Amino acid sequence: RRALARAAMTNGMHRCSFNAMAPASQRGLALIIAMLVAALAAAVAISLATAQAQWTAQVTQRRDQVQAQSIALAGIQWTRQILTTTRATAFNHLGEPWALPLPATPVENGWVEGRIIDAQGMLNVNNLADGKQTALERQRLARLFNTLRIPPATLAAVVDWVDSDGVEEPGGAEDAWYRQLAQPGLAANMAATRIEELAAVRGITPTVLGAMTRFVTALPDDTPLNVNTAPAELLAASIEGVEPAVVATLVASRAQQPFPSVADFRARLPQGASLVGGEAMYTVKSHFFLVRVRARQGDTVAEAHALIDNQGPAWPRVVWQTIE
Repeated sequence: RRALARAAMTNGMHRCSFNAMAPASQRGLALIIAMLVAALAAAVAISLATAQAQWTAQVTQRRDQVQAQSIALAGIQWTRQILTTTRATAFNHLGEPWALPLPATPVENGWVEGRIIDAQGMLNVNNLADGKQTALERQRLARLFNTLRIPPATLAAVVDWVDSDGVEEPGGAEDAWYRQLAQPGLAANMAATRIEELAAVRGITPTVLGAMTRFVTALPDDTPLNVNTAPAELLAASIEGVEPAVVATLVASRAQQPFPSVADFRARLPQGASLVGGEAMYTVKSHFFLVRVRARQGDTVAEAHALIDNQGPAWPRVVWQTIE
């Protein structure tokens, strides 16, 4: 009987010890679960906050981008209004209001700037495309390319690109040359819409194209060169028998007294100098203008480019327009 009593007492003590330990273990497990749940909730909250911040930033950036593009496009319309004022003048020159660049002007949440360039103060590459003055235009461009140290073969390739035939100029490139490239292509054999299209022409590297775009453009019609707005390099390429110093003097004099006519320009040339081509290749009145407008909203910048045709009584026509 005593042995049974001891055994019962021992079993009771073991049961009491187990019951005392069980709640502590369960409490520890519950604490660990609670900590995991809290960590998970915090991770979810951080993830949601991050996603919300990214979404807000994307919405803000997109809003600024749309607003910047809208301002840049509005700037194109503004330049059309300015260009209408040139129609009443007998000749265009760099002292007119359109030629003054618009500096960065503050607008709400950003700024806008722009400028208008006389596209006929540049040589038109499309004058090489089966025009009446093709040979003479090629002569002017050859002189310019020589000044810019661009190989003559590059000019031949440009001629092949814009003319309509498939006959390869000496040193030029037609379909056969473009087909053997790593990425095969064909010669355009048509007038260019924008000068940037010439990036695909044989021999025209980004450096060459960058040098050309200061002096050469692409216009939809045969166009004469405006002697009031052409830079000194183009006047030098257009006048036979003059030294660079004489051209610089001519440019300085027109700033004080623009040429009212091509005849006046010819009369003011030094003795012995002559124009490349006839007077039909020159003008003092322009109707094609290039426009560039940049606008900023927040951290976003948009840039619009356009070619404006200011000819005739109608509102100036947008020939082409880009927005970036």
